[in-house]
Amino acid sequence: MSEDLMFDPNSGDQIIKERGICLQEDCNAKRMYEVFKECESRVKGKPYTAETCEEEIVDLMEALDRCVGHKAFNKFA
Repeated sequence: MSEDLMFDPNSGDQIIKERGICLQEDCNAKRMYEVFKECESRVKGKPYTAETCEEEIVDLMEALDRCVGHKAFNKFA
């Protein structure tokens, strides 16, 4: 999963790091990531499609926001 720079658990950027950790530990975030990757594979596998995976990426980002939300600002205190 960490092939995506937005979700690197080893990143120096705290929010990216927390997103990466969530993808490893949070069941809902993992599931949304897999749904997104399946959609992405479908779209890339077709020469033309109207499918955009917009719903899947929004669902993924919402799951990640729920997972990291309570941690995001603790690091600033």
